[in-house]
Amino acid sequence: MIMASTQDTLDTLHPFSFITDERGAIRFIGRSLKKILPGITTTRHFSETFTVAQPLITPPCEAPARLTGELVVLSASQNDRVKLRGQVAPYGTEPPHFIFALELSISTPNDISALHLSITDSRISDPLFDFLLFMQGQLLNQKRLREAKTSLEWRNKITNLLLSIALSTEASDDEESVYRSTLEAVCREFQWDVGHVLLRSEDDTTSLVSSGLWTMTDRERYAPFYHDTTSRRFREGEGLPGRVLASREVVWFQELSVEPEGPRRMALDGTTSLTGAGVPIFVGDTIVAVIEFFKENANFDSVSLTRFFTLLSAQLSSIIARQRAEVESRRNLAALANASKMATLGEIAAGVAHEINNPLHTLTLTSHLLQRLSKSERLTQEDLRTHLDKVEVCVQRMATIVAELKAFSRDSTYDGYQRVPLKKLVSETLDLCHARLLSRDIRLTVSEIPESWEAECRSSQISQVLLNLLNNAYDATIGQPQRWIELVIHDKGVFFEVAVTDSGPGIPKDISTRIMDPFFTTKPPGKGTGLGLSISSNIMTDHGGMITLDRTSPHTRFVLTLPKEHTHRAHEGNGRASSSQSNHQPVDDSTVDVP
Repeated sequence: MIMASTQDTLDTLHPFSFITDERGAIRFIGRSLKKILPGITTTRHFSETFTVAQPLITPPCEAPARLTGELVVLSASQNDRVKLRGQVAPYGTEPPHFIFALELSISTPNDISALHLSITDSRISDPLFDFLLFMQGQLLNQKRLREAKTSLEWRNKITNLLLSIALSTEASDDEESVYRSTLEAVCREFQWDVGHVLLRSEDDTTSLVSSGLWTMTDRERYAPFYHDTTSRRFREGEGLPGRVLASREVVWFQELSVEPEGPRRMALDGTTSLTGAGVPIFVGDTIVAVIEFFKENANFDSVSLTRFFTLLSAQLSSIIARQRAEVESRRNLAALANASKMATLGEIAAGVAHEINNPLHTLTLTSHLLQRLSKSERLTQEDLRTHLDKVEVCVQRMATIVAELKAFSRDSTYDGYQRVPLKKLVSETLDLCHARLLSRDIRLTVSEIPESWEAECRSSQISQVLLNLLNNAYDATIGQPQRWIELVIHDKGVFFEVAVTDSGPGIPKDISTRIMDPFFTTKPPGKGTGLGLSISSNIMTDHGGMITLDRTSPHTRFVLTLPKEHTHRAHEGNGRASSSQSNHQPVDDSTVDVP
């Protein structure tokens, strides 16, 4: 029970105060406190009326015993303009009570008038108390500032690291370089002793195997661990990689003997404290790789690093998924290009057959003539030489056409770029469509091409582009009163400009912006795939050039820009890191690749 003298003293010295029991239920309310908070009642818990604004306690404090001796600031729940400051003191022991000795905190005169207070409702403030409260707030602010600075520095560190990894892998054309850059960057930044990548096994998709990609600070010390790891398969739950497979999230161990109860726990004899982390890499819903890191006697903030590794997992998963999608896209594009090429061959087949049939007919006639001359014994040596020369020319002509057909029809997607004379390239392309053009009395004019003009390219692909344009020109001129096609090449310094113009009616403006779209065609069904110009555009882009429609020309005129020097290589391979072991040079003085 609270003594009346205590209540009177408290009401005189601190009229804004109250007393609670040990559970926090209010047992006495000061006279001035009742005035400004008319809704406050006894038996009500103090946390239902007030919020502890200072000291900052998380979670919010509801037990008065925890506030004993603290300088406090309370904010009224029903009126946030009412703030009280003071100190909590124990009162009595049987049962214990707690006195919240408080004074009203006023910041502006408006607060006084709004609360209808008078000078008699409070006592003169103690300057020392104000100073102590101010210092307490300053210390709290400094602590918060240090924490905010540390947090900001950490965020900047991991943001810069993730950005560095993203930039270093942006131009990578395979997964191995992505993993290698990541291992080097993370191990260097956080001083991990070991970094290693495991990949989903190709012959057993339920397990992980070593990729052969490692970084180590001490090759000799970690040699047993390295050899043990490279000889194992890790299935769900087995070791750190297996735990990542099972949990599908970042796995962290602050201390482990490689893995507790894991398959490699005896690989490092004498290890007293080893920290490990495993990071999953996803493509879709499938874990395709796990990156693991280890360090002896580490003192890491596991929460912060786990968050970083979670971000790293998302970033690398996105990069690997994008790379694989690009590889698949290139494969599909190559398949479409090949399909388009076969369709083009189908269109020119009749013309090619005619080109071969002519020398065959000549061979047949020559053979019959030689037989007749031989039977009549009128075959002279001069006749034999003359007719054999004709045979050789015909055979050479057929061999040339067959060779050109084979060169054109083969898949050249992954061929290297070679310097090719333009005159030879154009001549071989025209050989494939010459007969087809003659059959419809289409006049073909080709500008003079010097022998010295060369371009670094994939000749089969450039031939495919030219043949697509010539076939389109052939279709456009059919039925026209004047049937002609003109092929002109100009030297523009660092590139050649190849223009193909025909006498057709031109391309309407309303469809001119769509002609490069895949599968768009104005030809009737069965006469075109709609892939020719789209594939041609992609081929020219891969060569660092372009194909454009000249809208200023009164006729249909396509212009190719073909660089003389190939400035960037098309991506090759399937972009997957090899799981085989390979030799690598040291990364730097502290991080090396293990052979």
